[in-house]
Amino acid sequence: MKQYIKVVKRFLTLATPAIATSILATLPSQAATIAYSESKFNINNFSSSPLDVRTLTDTLTNTISTGGQVTADANAEAKFNIDANNSASNLSFSQAQGQGDGYTGSAESFAAIIGYDFIVDKEFSFDFSGLFNLKTSIDDASTERANASGEFLYELYDSDSGSLLDSFKISGNLSTIGNNDAFVFEPSSNITLDSSIDKSFGGIQEYALTNFKGKYSRTFDKSTRLLLIESKSNQVSVYTVPEPSTILGSLFSCTMFGAVSIRKRKRASSAALLVNKDLRSV
Repeated sequence: MKQYIKVVKRFLTLATPAIATSILATLPSQAATIAYSESKFNINNFSSSPLDVRTLTDTLTNTISTGGQVTADANAEAKFNIDANNSASNLSFSQAQGQGDGYTGSAESFAAIIGYDFIVDKEFSFDFSGLFNLKTSIDDASTERANASGEFLYELYDSDSGSLLDSFKISGNLSTIGNNDAFVFEPSSNITLDSSIDKSFGGIQEYALTNFKGKYSRTFDKSTRLLLIESKSNQVSVYTVPEPSTILGSLFSCTMFGAVSIRKRKRASSAALLVNKDLRSV
């Protein structure tokens, strides 16, 4: 099935092991750098039920300290209920924070829901709500950096033709300090939407936040099979200058000679099983 390739690639990229080490420490109540990225999406009242569903989640965190303190956390959840209440939901959350001199921390999370073969005779509709939230904060612009990014993407395909019928995209990036701040909000024409957007770029504290709810509805003039894909990814990083690559290189040499290291990973699904399992063809 060609339509879910982008979702699978995002999942496999996050699921691929990376060489990294972690030295975890508890931070005091006031952190010098904070990066936060979160996205949630809830769907209710599907007008029809899919014949098959799939959920994907993965998280990855890494922290390295050469004198400072740093923590990173990530969480991802995904549910698709077609028997109980005909609903679906997922969330993706990443956060990192640090203090002192000499650290780097990062967190990544990914969640997706896929509904195969919604059989629609005339109308396909559902209600939805969600949020997208990015925040960054630093204390010292000369020595600290914080980055937060994320993407939410909903896509509806005609399963027989493979054509994209509708989409809804939210994406953003905060780079503190930097000039790469961006926020994109792109709903399709078949969405009735009630939303609020609040953002602030520049300085040592930045944020981009949107809460939204609405209804999707599209009519068809013949019986149609639909494929629904909704995915989200959230990434954050905090570090002190010089660039974390310098810290990574020197610290990795030390760890090869016995330095204590911990690498934290939480996986709720297997990339190997995902690739090898025969998915429904269209």
